[in-house]
Amino acid sequence: MTVATAARTLGIADTASMNQIHARFRELAKEWHPDTSPHDPGLAHEMFIQVREAYEILLNYCVNYEISFREEDIRNGSHYDSWEFWVRMFGEDPIWS
Repeated sequence: MTVATAARTLGIADTASMNQIHARFRELAKEWHPDTSPHDPGLAHEMFIQVREAYEILLNYCVNYEISFREEDIRNGSHYDSWEFWVRMFGEDPIWS
């Protein structure tokens, strides 16, 4: 499962904070947990596995994301908006491919 597929599996927006990712995971985990799901037990088990796998993929992806706390970077927002920052952190290969 790719990072983009994991994001779609959790149904998160194109941009999301770790708090949003975690909240969405908890919401879906409650819905699809085999012990509490009103859905078919087999389907609930499969969906719960997919939701958990998607969450783990996004966590592994985000664990290497670095944000600069230098005052000049925060002031001009270059650590958020710069293509150079993106390439330095993740390379030129886009995550959605």
